[in-house]
Amino acid sequence: MYKKIVSGFLLSLMFIPFSFASNYQETEVEHLNTTDYKISPKVDLVKITSGGNVIQKENLLVVNFAQNFNSKYYKQGDYVQFNFDNDIRTKEGTLLIPCNSSLIARISCIENPKWFSRNAKVYLEFTHILLSDSTNIPVALQIAKKKKYLQEGAKETAGKIAGYTLAIGGVGSGLGAAIGVAAGHTITGLIIGGSIGGGVGLVSGVVSPGLHFRAKKGEKLILELQDNLKLPCQ
Repeated sequence: MYKKIVSGFLLSLMFIPFSFASNYQETEVEHLNTTDYKISPKVDLVKITSGGNVIQKENLLVVNFAQNFNSKYYKQGDYVQFNFDNDIRTKEGTLLIPCNSSLIARISCIENPKWFSRNAKVYLEFTHILLSDSTNIPVALQIAKKKKYLQEGAKETAGKIAGYTLAIGGVGSGLGAAIGVAAGHTITGLIIGGSIGGGVGLVSGVVSPGLHFRAKKGEKLILELQDNLKLPCQ
């Protein structure tokens, strides 16, 4: 009986240090600094512990295109690099992701431009963050917009259609002027030719294929965390 009691006591002691160590982490809650994001985040909470920091899911992160991007020259399976051009910190000052760290994304699908001005779509799978010290951190992110893919907007599409209208309208005006001069009515020829040419240009712009997605080096992209992001202390 004595041996059994001693054995049980020693066995219990074996688990005390592990249990104590696993729970011994000072924890504080801070708030992600999102002053320049231009989108209101759903949450801004960050858990600060002695063993690492955790940015809660649904927080926002801002990255920048590491180089000029044009979907015309990419295909499914290609990788795209984004940079953190500024430190990611909490409002309280804790450094979470140092500047010059990178975010890597894989192109999971590209839909090329289609007729009737339907623009290309680029779907990204964000795979990992590469910290400035080469630490690799898995990440789950999505684009923080209603459309979860990259695509040129209405402004760029309207500019393309306007370009067709002006270009073909100019040709129409030139032909109209030539006809008008031959008939002795230059101004009338310009008006008629411009109207016909502009109308043809407008239709051509609408019916033509849409645009490839383009972004300049340094252009911002706002992303939303789909899961908690665990980071080492900096």
